[in-house]
Amino acid sequence: MNAPPQREKKPKRSVCVLYAEDDRLTSAAIAPLLTVKGFKVETAANGQEALGKLLSQPAAYDFIITDQAMPLLTGEEWLRRAREGGFAGRVIVYAASLPDTLAARLRELGVERIVNKAESLHTLLDALGEPLGTP
Repeated sequence: MNAPPQREKKPKRSVCVLYAEDDRLTSAAIAPLLTVKGFKVETAANGQEALGKLLSQPAAYDFIITDQAMPLLTGEEWLRRAREGGFAGRVIVYAASLPDTLAARLRELGVERIVNKAESLHTLLDALGEPLGTP
């Protein structure tokens, strides 16, 4: 008997996250954790750097995680420009407490979830969902 033909397995692509955070200690804690959980992580130290990375390779990123209060461009400012530039991927804002008016403006930009930094890291990971495979 002949064995059934084997299907060619497509390699799973890691979900790529662009993580914008100006606080070095926070970035140094979160980025490696995301990597261990199976995400490919690119970091940016401010909104301007994040926007430059995103616009230079818009198809490379599946997810954005961003702080709000950053130098050069705030999370809201760079996300607005990213959306205007055609980025349609998922966005999570990981920030300290935000006023309701700002949270509403972020949601208008398609922010999927706002996670307060005071919450558990599990909350952030739950917001990201399953890391492996194409989103």
